[in-house]
Amino acid sequence: MNSLLAQSHRIFSIALVEFGLIATDSFLTHPASNIALLLATGIGASLPDIDQHNSKVSRKSPINFSMFLRHRGITHSLLGWIIFAVILYFLMNLLIPLKPIQLRPFVLPNIWGSLWLGLVIGYFLHLVEDSFSKQGVQWLAPFYKKKGRPLLYYKVGGPFEKFLAMIAYIAVIIMTIYWVWLMIYPMPRA
Repeated sequence: MNSLLAQSHRIFSIALVEFGLIATDSFLTHPASNIALLLATGIGASLPDIDQHNSKVSRKSPINFSMFLRHRGITHSLLGWIIFAVILYFLMNLLIPLKPIQLRPFVLPNIWGSLWLGLVIGYFLHLVEDSFSKQGVQWLAPFYKKKGRPLLYYKVGGPFEKFLAMIAYIAVIIMTIYWVWLMIYPMPRA
């Protein structure tokens, strides 16, 4: 079942980011950067579950983080996300300097920067998606540990999550076909 959960996080996050690229008309501007962004988003969407001993990402990790991290603890919080983003930025910068992320509307910086951005966005989207689960997320942990249950929530691994994952798969297929179609037959610009 954990494989299904990881897949639903990945596909739903990819669908959201791909929709954002299409909606902002920036998906053809830098195709290689956008593909890197989408792939990294899928990977990043699995990373918060590294604290769960039987998750797919935990099984692939050389360190068993579940021995010293509680599931849906710090890795499922705003602080955990910030720590992840900052440490990843500095580690990636050691390998290849990241160009400063240009905050021009709808322009991704480069492939290396897109990888960082995708991992960070994927991680964040995982937290947003888990916020709507029955278990919820402690966004302000460790400072404030009360979980709030949203008005509308889903059961992890339940039929509604499976339904959303199926919709996300279909959406990704349709958006990718649209993307490829426009690469082959570009629309004239006004």
